[in-house]
Amino acid sequence: MAGLLSPQITKDYKIAPAATIGDWSAKDEKAFQKDIKATEWFKQFKKQYGEDPDLNSPDYNYRAAWKAGVKPELYKFDNSYHWPSVSPQGQSLKAVSHPTAWMEDYMAITGRDPHEAGTMSQDQIDAVQRALMFRYGGLLGK
Repeated sequence: MAGLLSPQITKDYKIAPAATIGDWSAKDEKAFQKDIKATEWFKQFKKQYGEDPDLNSPDYNYRAAWKAGVKPELYKFDNSYHWPSVSPQGQSLKAVSHPTAWMEDYMAITGRDPHEAGTMSQDQIDAVQRALMFRYGGLLGK
């Protein structure tokens, strides 16, 4: 059981560490606010929910994403804009509490989106189970 709670999910895949923003200036914040408010994601969110998204959310590190050059992308399965789970440097941008953080692990392990049809090998099933236990084990109870 001790091996289940390790970030090393498979021989080739380890859950990424949380992203950090490093140095952040008032100039960075001003550019971040301007750029993010001009995205289709921001406009779509505001139209759908009637308010601005929480850019200080503990579930997603928007500043680290922006600083890494990450942009929201149109997701074909719901025709909505979403932010990627991982920065180009391999840092996880989603907190464990984010409702879709598990998708990052699933896609890394299986090589496909969980909304795409397909089967999983027993090794992939075991790896996804380890990833879920690592991410949510403390939240699911013992």
